[in-house]
Amino acid sequence: MVSVNTCSTMTHDDAPLVRPGQRIECNGYYGTIGYIGEVPPTKGIWLGIDWDDPARGKHNGTHEGEKYFNTRHPTSGSFVRLEKVNLGKSCPAAIRNRYGEVKDDETAGINKENLALLQREINARFLEVVGFDKVNKKQSQFEELLVVCLREYYVNGPGKPGELLKLCPNLKELDLSRNLIQNWHSVADIACQLRHLRVLNISENQLDIPLQATELQGSFQALEHLIMAGMDYSWSQILNCAVMWPDIYILQVPFNKITTLETPPSGILQHLKSLDLEGNEINDWREINKLGTIPCLEYLNVSNVGVSEVFFPVCQPELKTRLFPALKQIHLSQNNIHNWESMNELNKLLQLEELRFRDNPLLQQESIETSRQFVIARIGNLKNLNGAIITNDERKGAEIDYLKKYGVVWVNMAKPLDIMNHKPILDMFVQSHPRYPLLVDKYGAPDEGEYKTRKVTLNTNLITVEIFSPDQDCKTYRKKLPLSMQVQKLMGLVQRLFNTGSEMPRLAYISSKNPDIEFPLDKSQKELSFYSIEDGDRISVRW
Repeated sequence: MVSVNTCSTMTHDDAPLVRPGQRIECNGYYGTIGYIGEVPPTKGIWLGIDWDDPARGKHNGTHEGEKYFNTRHPTSGSFVRLEKVNLGKSCPAAIRNRYGEVKDDETAGINKENLALLQREINARFLEVVGFDKVNKKQSQFEELLVVCLREYYVNGPGKPGELLKLCPNLKELDLSRNLIQNWHSVADIACQLRHLRVLNISENQLDIPLQATELQGSFQALEHLIMAGMDYSWSQILNCAVMWPDIYILQVPFNKITTLETPPSGILQHLKSLDLEGNEINDWREINKLGTIPCLEYLNVSNVGVSEVFFPVCQPELKTRLFPALKQIHLSQNNIHNWESMNELNKLLQLEELRFRDNPLLQQESIETSRQFVIARIGNLKNLNGAIITNDERKGAEIDYLKKYGVVWVNMAKPLDIMNHKPILDMFVQSHPRYPLLVDKYGAPDEGEYKTRKVTLNTNLITVEIFSPDQDCKTYRKKLPLSMQVQKLMGLVQRLFNTGSEMPRLAYISSKNPDIEFPLDKSQKELSFYSIEDGDRISVRW
């Protein structure tokens, strides 16, 4: 925080104690007191303020050649009169003020129209108010409070010793984001009185790092979920604070000043299951890998951190990594990832089931539909992509289309007579497509005949297929169809043949070469030639 050249502590009439380092608010702007005293040639007491917003100030704490206080930015300092600033209120006073009376259009003091806005502003789970629809000033009503939101309520400290414990003994979730709290000792004094506190949001506060953080460890024994967005902390500073929360399970530190990471020391963050690093300028995936030894980590948000690739220190592409042994969900949206090898690397994670991957350059190389298919085909255990569940049929279709996409390359390299000559090229292909051999084992090798260029005539463009419906006593039709027919047109034909009205059928074709596998015809705009349907194949119709 601000270092002070000239400082004093004072009271002003009936005003609270004013001291250097104290946080203040003035006309919607927040700052820190760096100086208290006179500024000649004017008379009276001035406060030298270092504003959080550099554009709010005018100088660096120097006036007419004399240095009064230090600022973090060249133009973040200015002088204001004491009566112009808001010094805030204690946490108990803020609770009584906010929850003492409820208007008709509010729920526990929170205007319903502002709920969504507040959630976006703090970039974290909004601490929903429950079980307190109507509150009055009776002590018993305050005791019923389980969740309290005091965002931007100018809270400056814990109040009198034991006051908060007596007021809200059952509180479980507390939002103190964007207030006037000065340091972690004040936060600890609040938390230690709330013996059931599980969730705490202290985002957008300027808190001094404690010199002896271990002394405050007992104040946060019940805490499980901590939100610290926009506090200008580095990762080393967060680790210095982490000794205070020995049993934390969920840690959100988005939009801080984290550029490098380090493996948490023994005994710190070892129970962590969820970590949110969104919006920090990390840039290098090697830094992310330093977190790979956290044993219980199941969720990791590294969206918008500037990484351009994903990789793990495993030489063989088919092997799994030992890093992130419990990771099930990872968010990688809004990065600069541009290569498909990164998807292959994600397949090395042992437990990965869910991926968020929007707004990356890689997705611009193919259509949205094709990009989704390629991601699914390259990551074998994935069950959810960008919030949409991956069904068994979708996975099968994606993997089959992936086989076809590179089938001609595979067929030419995998010929028994030429395999020795092509082995270096084949090894490079498997390096780029490590799941491809597994898919060949699963569905069978691509048929070379599917990829040969044939001279198209009227006769070669027509195929005879058997269309049948297991749902209608295996009713069967034999039809000659052009390979240029779109699946959408085929659906219309099927509706007429089976008299299904407007109900849309689900189509799949069964190759005479692989009679045990159904290949879904799930792309309505594709032609039958896209699926390599041949004479003698069958088309299954279901609803």
